[in-house]
Amino acid sequence: MLIDEDEISMISQTYDVVIVGGGAVGSSIAYHLAAEPAFDGTVLVVERDPTYQKCSTALSWAGIRQQFSTPECIAMSGYGFEFYRNAPAWLAVGDDALDLGYVENGYLLLADETKREQAKANYDLQSEYDVAVEWLETDQVAERFSEINVDGISAATFGYRNEGWIAPMSLLNGLKRKARHLGVHYVNDEVVDLLQKDTQVQGVVLKEGAEVRSQWVVNAAGPRASTIGEMAGIELPIRPQRLVTFVFDCQRAVAHYPLTLDVSGVTFRPEGSGYLALLAPGPDENPWSFDFDIDYTVFNRRVWPALAHRIPAFESIKLKSAWAGHLAINYFDHNAFLGAHPTVSGLLFANGFSGHGLQHSPATGRALMELIVFGGYRSLDLSRLGLQRLLDDQPIRENMVFGAL
Repeated sequence: MLIDEDEISMISQTYDVVIVGGGAVGSSIAYHLAAEPAFDGTVLVVERDPTYQKCSTALSWAGIRQQFSTPECIAMSGYGFEFYRNAPAWLAVGDDALDLGYVENGYLLLADETKREQAKANYDLQSEYDVAVEWLETDQVAERFSEINVDGISAATFGYRNEGWIAPMSLLNGLKRKARHLGVHYVNDEVVDLLQKDTQVQGVVLKEGAEVRSQWVVNAAGPRASTIGEMAGIELPIRPQRLVTFVFDCQRAVAHYPLTLDVSGVTFRPEGSGYLALLAPGPDENPWSFDFDIDYTVFNRRVWPALAHRIPAFESIKLKSAWAGHLAINYFDHNAFLGAHPTVSGLLFANGFSGHGLQHSPATGRALMELIVFGGYRSLDLSRLGLQRLLDDQPIRENMVFGAL
């Protein structure tokens, strides 16, 4: 078990809060706890992958958008952008400056005739919550984005402000560094069981054999969330889903800059001098697993044709590389589970974001902090996202979930 020199005190085996998972969500919870003046407790973050090479955060596109279909997700995105705007100050440690590499190029979401009605309903809800989004008819898409072939497009929405992407590891490293500076301990280990008495979770058992007792255990294990839930006898409808990102160059200069979701299901955006593209798998593709296999034939068979159809300049492209990562898909309703389980105490959940965990990590961190410190939500009322909806079989469906965005 690897422990940083300044974290030898972890051997005390007692913390107020143990967070399982040190990615963006877990580290945001740790930071928000440590930064809250009303909290004077101790926090341990347990992360199984000290390199973060296979962490969902590191392999994410780190998209930032306000366009969602539920009020809670819109509100969480709103705080997220406030956090990113203030991150250089809030996450500063000494004179070290934090640069999230934010690129505000917007999100362009294309809809065909079958998706037009849903797109309009989403747009109306977003407008009600003052999201900076425009509704574009087909001719307006052609006029606004001249590189696009509008064949098959019925309408589109364009988030022209507060949407884009950041550097994911800049955010994660900033959160970790600040959390540690404020006294949070990180340990490279794996939770293999929970300490539990009746329906009260009282801590964790680590793979290296240590038992750590705590008042609270927070499940922020990303795609492995259901494994932690099972340790408490709770079945979570969350599974890992592999998603492959393709990196390509184009021989021609392309003026199209927003992150674009095509009607084909292919998503693409610029990245440096090249581009990223992915095809979100269908419900019967990529069975639940943690493999990192890449089928390069998918690019030639499905991704490239869709790219070339939508942006004719993409007929002349060259595939450079690819990587695979995993989403924590909540197949119940594609929304996160936040808070306590109705029948198990001492265990909190922050799971099942279905691809929007990084961008909602600031709001999640603040929300879980409020539950722990104040016993309830103070900033945003996220009570509808509790696990009671699962027990009641009342999903709150987020229909704007696509890829790792």
